[in-house]
Amino acid sequence: MKISAEQRKKLNLALERLSEKVKAMKKAHPEIELGDTEAPSPEGYVEDDPLRKRGSVEWAGYLNPENEELDKVLLEILATAPKTDPAKMAKITSDKLWVWGGPTPFWGGSMADDTLVRGADYYGAENVVYVYGPTDDKMMSMHSKYKRMLCQINGNCRTPGAQGNFTDEENAEYLSQLSLKYPNIVGAMCDDVTTPFLKIALPESFEARYRGLKKYNDKLRMFGVVYAHELDKDFSLIQPYMDVINLWLWHKDDILEYDEYIEKCMKAFPGKPIIQGIFLHEYGRADIGNVIELLKYELDRAREYMAKGIVEGVIILGDREIKKWPAVASAIREYLQNQ
Repeated sequence: MKISAEQRKKLNLALERLSEKVKAMKKAHPEIELGDTEAPSPEGYVEDDPLRKRGSVEWAGYLNPENEELDKVLLEILATAPKTDPAKMAKITSDKLWVWGGPTPFWGGSMADDTLVRGADYYGAENVVYVYGPTDDKMMSMHSKYKRMLCQINGNCRTPGAQGNFTDEENAEYLSQLSLKYPNIVGAMCDDVTTPFLKIALPESFEARYRGLKKYNDKLRMFGVVYAHELDKDFSLIQPYMDVINLWLWHKDDILEYDEYIEKCMKAFPGKPIIQGIFLHEYGRADIGNVIELLKYELDRAREYMAKGIVEGVIILGDREIKKWPAVASAIREYLQNQ
């Protein structure tokens, strides 16, 4: 949607005030790391996963009233957005739905082997993006019931020790071998592969991973995480090594300009399919649960681009957020059930 100059000024003011508050609170509470925040547990809640890392329930309160004011402005702008014609929207059916997750000690996650299984089954997703944990027979077998599976092959954000002594290329090559045994493995996911680059993405690591992935099964596809705010970088040198772009909107205010970012993604990666990532946890501005109305708008827009053949599906991140932000997770599940 187009944001007017008046709306933009009001939005920027709210963003600036929240940014100042976040900086002050991070200084006052250095013990709270990115992603280690969650909603207070309801009365009588009993944790059934002893391997889950509990997060700070105070953080969201520290950010008010600035965060509430930003959300108010975002919703005011959202109210002016043109309504999407339901007839022009595809349904996010279970075979177009993926859930992202895996065993991790970070971001309020769980080290339980079946954490992604729980998350995918919560949403009734037929597909999983298995990340963080080891690439081995045990974990491939545990997720073999899903129609399609992507597995992480790079070291970014990986659970310590999970990749062993494998280089990224060797990990990709091993996944290529495993795909012959587990036919639901349809590709690899590379997390945060473009964030290290300032202006232009260098091709060497991309080429090595791609070569390893295709060694035993050339039908496997390479997926790579790209953030909306990165799309002004030059990705020309890595085009041959990215089969599908996994687009994420890190900042909640970016969701208002979903159409503009899809257009930029298509320009940055011409001819490449896009799969839309949905953050239940908003990392970019507030580091708390995302705004439900904005997520519904993002899903509406993704469905319209699915109908146009531009977006091929949706990935929800993820398994750990279901317990961290149960109201957000439940609202999105209800949305998917009532499309």
